[in-house]
Amino acid sequence: MTDIPNTQYITINKDGVFVGGKTATYYRGVKMGSVSWECESFCAIQARYPNVMEIHVLSSKTCGVYAKAGNPSAETGPNAWCRVKFTSGHIGSWVFFNKFESDNDFCAENCLYVCMAELCLEEDFRNAVFDAKLFDVLKTSDLSVFVNNPLQINGYEIVVKKIAETQQNKR
Repeated sequence: MTDIPNTQYITINKDGVFVGGKTATYYRGVKMGSVSWECESFCAIQARYPNVMEIHVLSSKTCGVYAKAGNPSAETGPNAWCRVKFTSGHIGSWVFFNKFESDNDFCAENCLYVCMAELCLEEDFRNAVFDAKLFDVLKTSDLSVFVNNPLQINGYEIVVKKIAETQQNKR
């Protein structure tokens, strides 16, 4: 996985939008589009997937293939990338979203909006960003956050319930 410092990508979480750990309205010297909708979208994603802690969005010079993991550069460019950080601390792979033919500034201004919209609306992209390591993440996660909060994946609902201590010892 590419090691990109948090000063080079946007972080969105329950507390807002950040670049380099600081509240941000600008990214790569460009004012981002409205961030209020993106914050609402993050809250909706987190309500549906409680194990999501943060979503990272990057404007990069590196192009990729839609909904496929890759290794973007930290250097600014017209290509939007996205990844997720789970409550377990696991950080997913960078997943390519789109190349904006206009210019680097357009991508910097809009990459958060378009990636959040794609995560909300497109199951294939969401599954790619939340990646196949989901079960590894679940194994190392505090599953108590899922009790009475079903996890929905691919049209299925996974329900977590605490089993009695005596049942655990039998396994």
